[in-house]
Parts: sequence; C-alpha cells; structure tokens
Amino acid sequence: MSVIEDPKYSYLIGRQPIFFRFWKKLFYYYCNTVFSIYTPVKVNGRKNLPLESAIFCSNHNSHMDVALISSAAGKSFNHFGMLAAIDYWFDSKIKKMLTNFVMNLIPIARKSSNKDTSIAFQDTISLCRSFMNYGNRNIVIFPEGSRGDPDQIRSFRNGAARFSVALNKPIVPIFINGSARAWPKGKIFMRPCKITINILEPIYPNDYISEDKGNDLVTKGITRHLEKVILDERETVSYTHLRAHETKANRGWR
Repeated sequence: MSVIEDPKYSYLIGRQPIFFRFWKKLFYYYCNTVFSIYTPVKVNGRKNLPLESAIFCSNHNSHMDVALISSAAGKSFNHFGMLAAIDYWFDSKIKKMLTNFVMNLIPIARKSSNKDTSIAFQDTISLCRSFMNYGNRNIVIFPEGSRGDPDQIRSFRNGAARFSVALNKPIVPIFINGSARAWPKGKIFMRPCKITINILEPIYPNDYISEDKGNDLVTKGITRHLEKVILDERETVSYTHLRAHETKANRGWR
C-alpha cells in the first residue's frame, strides 16, 4: 500500500472534514484579531505572492511565525501544511488529532531519531505533492530548523531547497521583524509589539537546474540565495529603523 492510500494520512489528501476546516478557519480569524489589535502587523510585498502553491520560508524566532505567515498570505490554516517529526507528533493519535485542529501536519523522519517509527523521504514528498495539488495549498518550512535567539538568524539547512526541487514549487522568502519581541522563546505569554512582515520575490527551482549541475549543487545554490535575500532584508530593515531613530532624535534637539 502506498503512503497516499494509508488512512492515517487521509486528512492530507483532498478536502478535509468540515469539523477540522471549521476550527482552522476559526483559529485563523482569532489570530487576525490578535494581529490587528494586540500585536499590530504590517505586511509588505503581497504582490510577490505566486498564484500557484508554494513553499513559504522565513526566519524563525517565535511560535507566532506560522500564524503570521498564514495571515500575511491572506489564507487560513486550511491552506497550509507543516512538516512535523513523525517520531514525536505522530506517536499518539490524541496528539496528532489535537494539533490538526489548527494545522495540517505532514510527517517527516528525523535523522537524529532513535525510534523505529520512520517514513521515507519520497513518501513525505508524495504527501506534500498531494496536499499542495488540492486547491493550491502551501507548506511552511523554516530553513533554520528550529527557533533561534531573538533577532538572530542561524545558518540555513538545505531542506527547503530539496523540497522545492523535488516538488518543482517556488520558495517564497519572508522576513519577519518583531515576533521575537512579541513572543520570545521561553516565554508563556505574548507581549504587545508591532510586527512587520516583508514578502520577498519567489525563488523558482528551474532557475538553478542545468545539465552540468547535480542535485547537491542545485539545492546548495538555492539555499545560499534564500539565506542571502533574508539576511539582506534584515540588514535593510535594521538600517531603516536606525535612520528613523536618528531622525527622530535629531528633531528632538531642535
């Protein structure tokens, strides 16, 4: 039996039951309310969003980041899937069901896992492809692998590029500024804080594929470009904020 036919993953194939769609939609509106009132969010670059399904990648400093990406794209959680370690998120039916109230989890194996439960990379790709092909849905991958320290960006891994090439889907780079201050790692509650989300131009895998390049070179090239554009955006945002602060200070002396 192929992984697509496995009833354990039927929620990723086609239209989901209305019960789960309702809760994902409700949570989306709740998040948008929070992002409008408590942590005001400004989104730049919506014109860069592709019409086709895509892989959304951003810097990762907060539990808010998935919700911020969904809100920035203007699509509910029904339209997004998240890669999740099969040995942790899928070891319990209750855990998987509770999580799927607000997010579509796609299983992936971790190299560091010592548990017997695993899934082949190609099976994860098959599930991603089936999920994305229904209604132009998207997946979210954080190239850093996990949440980093506030305002710091770790070296990017090649995972997002591997999925982009295997699925032939564009990567949408996103820089999130402020989520680390609003809900930093290790804190239980969010704090009021302005957040800015900059959506950058998509990266298409076909622009990197050629006859003289193997898959490793292609994925490394995409990863380097993805990391560069997000780091460059961070520097631009930091410089703009510094100039604005200096201008405000100078006015105060007049």
